[in-house]
Amino acid sequence: MVDKHDGDDEVMFRASDDGGATFTDKINLSNSTNSDSVDAEIASDFNNGVVSWWERNATSNEPMARLSNDNGQTFGPILKLSMNGTIGPS
Repeated sequence: MVDKHDGDDEVMFRASDDGGATFTDKINLSNSTNSDSVDAEIASDFNNGVVSWWERNATSNEPMARLSNDNGQTFGPILKLSMNGTIGPS
């Protein structure tokens, strides 16, 4: 879900393990300043998941991602995905 937070769009995540009856507290995955986090996508396979999105501002349009290996309970650091096939910390 994308949420307007302090004037910037942010990627928020909530998980459910009971068919949607209850959800965890929301986690701000993008936590960006001076840019909008847009076009979020999620993919999962058993315990592993990835959330990706684009960080956009007037001068930049960068793909980002965060990975989880515990059903979305926690996520690793923000990864900046580059157009040349490399991945690194944001």
